[in-house]
Amino acid sequence: MQPRDGGLKRLLEQPGARPRIGRAVASLMGVGIVTIGVLGVLLGWHLKRRARLIRERLGPPRRTFHPSDFPATEPPPEA
Repeated sequence: MQPRDGGLKRLLEQPGARPRIGRAVASLMGVGIVTIGVLGVLLGWHLKRRARLIRERLGPPRRTFHPSDFPATEPPPEA
């Protein structure tokens, strides 16, 4: 049993079919690239908006203390 010829092979044998297929593939690739770009922009917008909403719900920052905020104490006297 021989494998059946695919439709693409028969289509490419027709004169003038190769440029049309090339244009179709190029346009599909273009649509894919534009779609990825739009999704990237939407993702960035969403993350930025979500961060803003979370920041708005938070209370004011609390006062924290760090050891470097205090002056150094004198070393203990030597015995």
